[in-house]
Formats: sequence, structure tokens, C-alpha cells
Amino acid sequence: MTSFEYQEALKNAAKSMVRVKNPRRLLKMIVRFINREVGLSHASILMYDQDKSQYIFVDSRGRHRIPIKLVKLDERNPLIRWFSEKGNHTGKDRLSKDYLTHEQVNLWLKNPAIMNNGHADELKEHILQLQDVMLTLKAAVCVPGYYKKELLGVLILGEKIAGGAFTPEELSFFQTLANDASMTIKNARYQEDLLAKNLLLEKKRTILQERLREIEQMRKKEQETYYQIVMSLAREVYAKDPYTSGHMEDVARLGVMTAEKLGFDLTGKKKDILVAALHLHDVGKIGIPDHVLMKPERLTDEEWKIMKEHPSRGAMILEPLTDFKRVAHIVRHHHERFDGKGYPDGLKGEEIPIEARIIAVVDAFHAIVSTRCYRRGRSVLIAFDELRANAGTQFDAEVVNAFIAAYQSSSMDQTEYKSHHDAH
Repeated sequence: MTSFEYQEALKNAAKSMVRVKNPRRLLKMIVRFINREVGLSHASILMYDQDKSQYIFVDSRGRHRIPIKLVKLDERNPLIRWFSEKGNHTGKDRLSKDYLTHEQVNLWLKNPAIMNNGHADELKEHILQLQDVMLTLKAAVCVPGYYKKELLGVLILGEKIAGGAFTPEELSFFQTLANDASMTIKNARYQEDLLAKNLLLEKKRTILQERLREIEQMRKKEQETYYQIVMSLAREVYAKDPYTSGHMEDVARLGVMTAEKLGFDLTGKKKDILVAALHLHDVGKIGIPDHVLMKPERLTDEEWKIMKEHPSRGAMILEPLTDFKRVAHIVRHHHERFDGKGYPDGLKGEEIPIEARIIAVVDAFHAIVSTRCYRRGRSVLIAFDELRANAGTQFDAEVVNAFIAAYQSSSMDQTEYKSHHDAH
């Protein structure tokens, strides 16, 4: 083949190599290509195996082909040491490492200028070992493939079937193929490494997501269990007093009705938060002693001080519920007054959460109309009058008006309040 023909062959080879992503398949393609274009007793190729730290034969073709599964070269092999950076020390620097021919090796052994230097014995021994390796592999030419300074593979080529020495064009052709192949192999390995890392990251991400889902499920289960306990505590508070057994449900019903009249956003979680706060506003009373909570007479100053702790106690009970932070905040402030004279924090006006202002009105209404052991419940109209009388001071006037309007437009008895609980 002429120089031009080799250039054309290289162009065709390069086009084919670009499309191949698998390193082994690429090397086999190169072996077939050389065997077809040049015609050798055998064409073989070594590739460095990172996992085994060995150079293994990927393919071998021709009548003298090498049994690829039986032959492996490690980094101490004379051929590998010659081409590697570690092997190319003083005394060898003047000798080519671009390729090796069997003819070159024989000439070196006969050349006094090469053999007679400070490293003659070591150099001679290495060249003799090279000669043995090349004879064993039936190698006429060995061509290394580098990526930067890393030896990735070696072409092992037998004699030309047509006979004769290899031309400079042929040796250059082999070098170009070997180095182009090494670059392609390195790029393919980068891609493989990147893919492996991405797969590992994806696997870790999947494991992490699954673990997070498990943790979230456990958290929700714990939260649900805790919520059920809190609801049981709230029911227990009202169950102690037969006069207030329906208070929780009634206050919740009246509170939602008022919120709707105010145009309050009752979509999704906002309604859940309001209803939960209406149900649980008195849960803190579970920590109030029965002799205070159930006392029919007027409370003493000391007993009233204890009773006034129930909003903050209720908030403390609810705070461990992650989704109930807002509910806890509402419960803490449902006994604040619009004029700032309430408890526990003395909040004023719109500093008080709107839900807490709604609870304050409907809770007071329910207390007025409900019968207690020490008095009968008063009429709905009297309750309305009391709410109006305290609007702007104890209560938010807008909430009072909305509550009364909602109640009057409902189907409930307009004179005597009948508990939803009693109706069932």
C-alpha cells in the first residue's frame, strides 16, 4: 500500500471507530482491519485490564494467532516494562519506544555503542528478555498505544504473509491506529466510569428516598397515634362533666359556620387546622385538677390562676405534632381579649390569630346557652346581647356580627339553643 492508500484506510478506520463505544469491540475491529489491509501471519492486541492489573489479549487473528485466554502479561513483563514510563530509564532513553521490531532488537544486541554504557548489563538483560518474549509471541512488530503517558494497549503483529520488512508507512499506520484506539478506549472508559458513578448515585438516591419514605411513614404513624391520644384527652375533659359532653362538637360546628360567613378560606389544610383547633381548644384542661375544673362555685383567685394555665398547657400538648404548629398557636391564644386584657400573652386586636378570635366568640356563646349544675342555660337572644355588649373589648366585633348572622340564617332554633350532641 502507498502512503496515500494508508491515509485513506486510516480515515475509513477512524470513521468506524467513532461509532463504536465498547472498547473490546473496537480493538477487535482494529485487529480485523490490520489483518485485512496488511495481511499478517497474525494480528493480536493487548488491553490493560484495570480490575486485574494485567494486559490481556482481546483478540488475535491469523494462522499463528495467540490463544488469548491462556496468555496474559503483567506490569513486570519485559515488553510492558519497555513501553511503560517506569521501564524507560537511563540507557533506554536513546532507544525507540514508539514501536519495537524483532529486527531492531537483534541489531541492538550486536551494537557496541548501545551495549557498552554504564547500564550495559541491565540493558542487555532487558533486551534479551524482549527477544524471548517476541519469539514466544511470534511478534515481528510490537506497537504501544498511549493515552498521554498511560500505556493502554499493545499491538502484537506477526510477519507479513507476502514477506519483506515493514515499511515506514506501515509502522506509522500501526502507531496511528494504536494511539487513536487508546484515545477512544480512554474516552469509552471515562463514559463507563461516569455511567457507573451515575448508577451508583442513582442507587444511593433510590435507597435514600426509600428510607426517607419509611421514616415519613413512621413519622405520620407516630403523629396519627399522638393525635388520637390528644383527641382522647380532649374527650376525657368533657366526659368528666355531663353538662359539657357535647361542647367539643358544638363549638366546632358553630366555628366553621362563623368562618364561612367571614369568607374564611376553608380549602384543604386551612379547614383541617380550624376544625382541629375548635375541637382541641380546651385540651389543656386535662392538666387542671378536678377540684378546680369541676368546682360548681366561683373559683378563688388561686384556683382561677390554675385554670388560666389551660391554654398554654394545651399548646404544649399539641406542639409535638409537626402538622399542628398552627393549631398549637391558636389554642394558646383562644382566651386573649380583643382589647389586650386577656391571657396568657395579652395579645391585642389582629395580633390574635383569626381562628382564636372565632373560638373566643363561639366558646363564650356555647357557655352562655349551656345548662350547668349551678344554673340553667340562657336563651340565644340573651347570648347575642352579651356578645354584642362585649364586642370590641372582649371579642372581635366583626367575628361577633358574622357569628350572629350565620346563626340567624341557619336552621337552628333561634330562641333556645339545642346541642347537636343532644339531638343525636
